[in-house]
Amino acid sequence: MTRGHDLFRYAAVGAFLLCYLTILLGGNVIASDSGLACPDWPTCHGSLSPPLSGGTGIEWSHRLSALALSVATGSVLALGVVFERTRPVLLRISVAAFATVIGQAALGGLVVTSDLTVAIVLMHLALATVLFGLLLVLALVANLREIPRRYLEWARHAAEEQAPVPGARVGGSRPMPDVPVGQRQGASPPAPG
Repeated sequence: MTRGHDLFRYAAVGAFLLCYLTILLGGNVIASDSGLACPDWPTCHGSLSPPLSGGTGIEWSHRLSALALSVATGSVLALGVVFERTRPVLLRISVAAFATVIGQAALGGLVVTSDLTVAIVLMHLALATVLFGLLLVLALVANLREIPRRYLEWARHAAEEQAPVPGARVGGSRPMPDVPVGQRQGASPPAPG
């Protein structure tokens, strides 16, 4: 069972990294104005192997990374069903990620066929953000047992709400003396009431 869990957690990290790459390549599509370099979907100029130069290469590389991400997310789900039945939260996140990546692919096709309608492009970007978050949480939870305790303690301590300590440094600034605001050096004295 441990080997299966290891496969699952590595696959979760791999899917997360592929999602990050796909988002970067999608940003490159937007920045280079290559969104319609492949005017049809799922093919590009009617081909599954278009020339990989210029805008066509940029758009097609994004589509190929999205395909790899879909396969990776499907693999995470399959590994979860086989090896992670005792950890239902991992299964639920895997199902949500897989459903999101399928929705994301459909929206990607709609972005192209709608001639880059702004509302659809924004939904595509929003869903990419949701998928990124799901895969990040999945990778973290799947690897929680492997994270060194000192990192977990640091995260727990960082998340605790603490009252500021007078005279303590805050964000690299110099210590603030425990003096009322109106009486600090360089401040004018309070006006008589």
